[in-house]
Amino acid sequence: MKKIVMTCLLLAVGIPVGSGPAYTAVQENKTLDTAANGTAEVLKALDGMSRYLRSLDKFTIEADATYDEVLENGQKIQLSRSVHIKADMPSALWAKASSRYSNQEFFYNGKTFTISTPELGYYASFATSETVGKVIVAARDKYDIEMPLSDLFLWGSQHDTDRDVNEAFIVGVDTIQGTDCIQYAISGAEIDWQIWIPTGKTPLPLKMVITSREQTSQPQYSVVMHWNTAPTLQEDIFTFTPAEGAQKINFQTAMAAKQEKKQ
Repeated sequence: MKKIVMTCLLLAVGIPVGSGPAYTAVQENKTLDTAANGTAEVLKALDGMSRYLRSLDKFTIEADATYDEVLENGQKIQLSRSVHIKADMPSALWAKASSRYSNQEFFYNGKTFTISTPELGYYASFATSETVGKVIVAARDKYDIEMPLSDLFLWGSQHDTDRDVNEAFIVGVDTIQGTDCIQYAISGAEIDWQIWIPTGKTPLPLKMVITSREQTSQPQYSVVMHWNTAPTLQEDIFTFTPAEGAQKINFQTAMAAKQEKKQ
C-alpha cells in the first residue's frame, strides 16, 4: 500500500506523431542554416509562453490526457486520465489526477505539501514555505513525486530542463478547441515533444505530446488543456483535511521501502 501512495501519478498519454504534408515539407526544405533559425524561433516562442505563464496570478486547468502502458511483450495499451489544477500563485496549489484505476490529490497552502490517495485512505505530508515551483522540484527530487503537468510551473525558471534541445521547428498552423495555434516540434536527447500555442495575445499551451526515446517502444503522453485565467478560488481548497480513519504515511519510510525494493 505504501508503494501505491508514493507512486507518481502524472503522465498520461498516447497519440502517434504524424508524418503529414506539413512535417514532410519542412523536412524536405530544411538546411543546416534554416534548422538553426527554426530552433531559435521555437525557443523564442517558448520564452514568450513562459513569460505569460509566470505572469498569471490565478488559474485553473481542466485537462484530458492519454498515455501508453507498455506490456512485457512490448505491446502498448493506451489509457486515459483527467487532471484538474487550481493555482493561486506563487504559493498555493491543488491538483487531482484521476483514472479508472487511481485517484490522487495534491495540496499546497504555502505551509504544507500533501499527497493523498482518498480511496485507499493514505496520505503523506512535508512542511515547506517555498514557491509552488520550488515545492514541485522538492517533491520530485526528494520524494520521487511527479506533480501533474509540472512543466507548466517550471518553464522559464532555473529548474526548466527543456533547454536540452537538439533541434526544433515549426510544423504549421492547427486548430485546438476552436483556437488557431502554431504547432511546434522539439527533439531532445531523451524525449521528443510537440506543443500547440495560440497565435494571439494569450500564448497558453493548449496541447502537448511527449514521446519517450529512452524505451525502444517509444511510449507517448498526450494532453489537451482547458484554461480559466480569471477563476474564483476558495482558499480552503489548498489545505488538506484528512478524512476520518485516513492513515498518515511517513515520506522517509515509504522512500526507504522503495529503495529497498530496487536493490
